[in-house]
Amino acid sequence: MSDTKDFSSTRRETIKLGLLSSVAALSTTTMSNVFAADSPLPLITKPIPSTGQKLPCVGIGTNSFTIADVPNLQNVLKRMNELGGVFVDTASAYRESETAIGSALDSLKMRDKFFVSTKISGGEKDEKKMGDLGGVKSFERSLERLKTDKIDLLMVHNMLNTDGLMPKLQEWKKAGKIRHLGITTSENMDHGQLVSYMKKFPLDFVEVNYSIANREAEDTVLPAALDKGIAVVINLPFGGKHEENLFLNNQRVLPSWAADIGCSSWSEFLLKFVISHPAVTVAIPGTTKMEHMESNIRAAHGVLPDAAMRKRMAAAWNT
Repeated sequence: MSDTKDFSSTRRETIKLGLLSSVAALSTTTMSNVFAADSPLPLITKPIPSTGQKLPCVGIGTNSFTIADVPNLQNVLKRMNELGGVFVDTASAYRESETAIGSALDSLKMRDKFFVSTKISGGEKDEKKMGDLGGVKSFERSLERLKTDKIDLLMVHNMLNTDGLMPKLQEWKKAGKIRHLGITTSENMDHGQLVSYMKKFPLDFVEVNYSIANREAEDTVLPAALDKGIAVVINLPFGGKHEENLFLNNQRVLPSWAADIGCSSWSEFLLKFVISHPAVTVAIPGTTKMEHMESNIRAAHGVLPDAAMRKRMAAAWNT
C-alpha cells in the first residue's frame, strides 16, 4: 500500500514540474488546451494488422482495482471513453480486478464501447493436473467475471504453457468466442522466446514491456512484430514499481520543445515516445486515479514524434 501512495505522490509532483516547465513555451491558447480535460486535438489511432480495426493508442491497465473500487472505476472508464480511450487490459490472474471491470462496464451499459483484453492462466502444472481444463476454467471464469460471452482479445499470460493453450485459443477464435488472440510477457529475458512464438503461431497481438528507459524490445520483439504483422500492446511504459519507476527521483526538467509534440507533462512525454514506435499499437499504463488517466489519454491526441524527434527525446531522458 505504501508503494502505491509513494508512486502517486511522486508522479503528481513530476506532472506538476512538467507543467510548470512548459508554461514559458506555450501560448495562452495552447495553455487552455493543456489544462482542458477534452483535447481539441485529433485522436491518434493505429490499426490492428490482422483485421484493420483502428485502436486509440493509449488504454489502461487494471491490475490494482478491487470490488470496493467499482464506483471509482466506473467514473474513470466513463471519462476515459469520453476522451477517446477504448482499450482495457485485465487478466484472470488479477481476480478482483477482472471482476471489478466486468461490474463497472455492466453498470455503465458500455461494454460495446470498449475493447476488452484479458489473459488466460493455465500453467503446465494446472494442465497436467486438470487436462485442458486448466485453461478452459480460466477462460470460463473470465467470461463470468466480465459478464460477457465474447472477449475482444485473449492472451496467454506470461507465455505459460503457450504450446498447450494455443490450440484452445485458436478453437475459441474460430467459434467466435474471442476476436483476437495473443501472448504476453513483461520480462526482458523472455523476449527471445516471445519472438520464437511469434514465428510459430498466427498471433494477432503480443504484449511486451517497453519504455524510454528500457528499449531492449526495439532490437527483438518490435522488429519481429512489424515483419509478421502482429499488433503490439506495451506494458510498463512508466517502468514498473520501486526503483524501476520512471517517476521516482526524476529531477529532469521537461524540455521546452516537448510542447512541439503536445507534451505538457512527463507522463505524456514518456507515452508519446512509446506509442510513436512504428510497431506499437497501444500502451496500457496502469492507474486507478482520474487525474492520471486524463494525463495519459492526452498523449493519444495530436501528433506522434518522428524518428528524429524520438532520438531527441531519448537523448533528453538519458541526460
